[in-house]
Amino acid sequence: MELVSLDGLSSRLSVIKSFSDMSDQEEITALVHQLRPRLRNVIGTTIGKGGEGKTTVTANLAYVLAQAEKAQADQGKPAKPILYIELDSNGNGRLNFGVRGMPFDDDGLSFLDALTDDKDFQVVEGVRPYLDMVMSGRHNADIPTAVTKLHDKHGVSAYLLLAILLAQISHRYRWILLDFSPGDKMIQRLGLAACTHLLAPMKGSDNAVIEGLGTLAGLVRQVRRLNSEVAITSLVFLGYQRRNDEPTSQLTNLREKIGLLLDQGGIDRGVLIDAYIRDGETTANLARNHGMPAGEFAQAAAGILTDSVTGEPADRPRDENGRLADPQRAFDIATDYTNVAREVVQRIRQRNLEIQGADAA
Repeated sequence: MELVSLDGLSSRLSVIKSFSDMSDQEEITALVHQLRPRLRNVIGTTIGKGGEGKTTVTANLAYVLAQAEKAQADQGKPAKPILYIELDSNGNGRLNFGVRGMPFDDDGLSFLDALTDDKDFQVVEGVRPYLDMVMSGRHNADIPTAVTKLHDKHGVSAYLLLAILLAQISHRYRWILLDFSPGDKMIQRLGLAACTHLLAPMKGSDNAVIEGLGTLAGLVRQVRRLNSEVAITSLVFLGYQRRNDEPTSQLTNLREKIGLLLDQGGIDRGVLIDAYIRDGETTANLARNHGMPAGEFAQAAAGILTDSVTGEPADRPRDENGRLADPQRAFDIATDYTNVAREVVQRIRQRNLEIQGADAA
């Protein structure tokens, strides 16, 4: 792992400061049209309520996508890294990859400075093979205040700061994954203005899940003037039981309930992907405690993970009572994430073709 500064980036603030709070929408639209073609590999994960597993889902999908790029490279085929960015101030994504407290962990200070003060944009390269990440943490909590000050002078263009930044680096990455909170509207607007494809993780079957999806749909509508292409691409269900390799009525009933709402809203039911993450909270928590995404944790549990430095077999993970982690359970969940990632990418690629077709027309 190495902390590097991505060079050659132009000033984000100079773009924002060319606008005022009285700028015409046509001026904003012209900037948005310049940005959008460069942001079609940006995937955002959020939902209208907390506790839905968005960080776990995003971190694991980033790992699966990075493993796919590594496999491409191992076969001598073109490959690009994946970039994972968490906008939340809790910085829990660092736990999933075991990098919290590392020498380069600055609690998001460099990201804050890059986003709001034109400082160098720093990423940690090689968190895993073909996986880079931006450090986040308590300093991310200062992003809304800085953006609010810019908004007071330069209007809604301030919400395009992240989009302008990512548009300059998107060519370096196969996919950029944004993990952002439902709790802060400023953070959500930055994320929604930057991403093209939205993943909405859903956990449980109560009405709060449905309400959270409705909240997200409302936010998408509100950000249209800053991002005409953003849309919910996939609903990712996690934490549901499976019997005889089939989902139980809890999930099938929820799918149908959401499907009816999608019909009413004129939204394609295809966002309800078939793959889902089975119930495995104990295993997921254990993986996070060991600083490993699901696929890596499964290898460690099976005793087939080797230390990247020494080449020796890594210690098999144990729970707080000293019991070895169940490798079959771990592999089941890792397989679920692989299947979800495959369907999500298929939908995104199809949607990108549709967007490109609309551009050509």
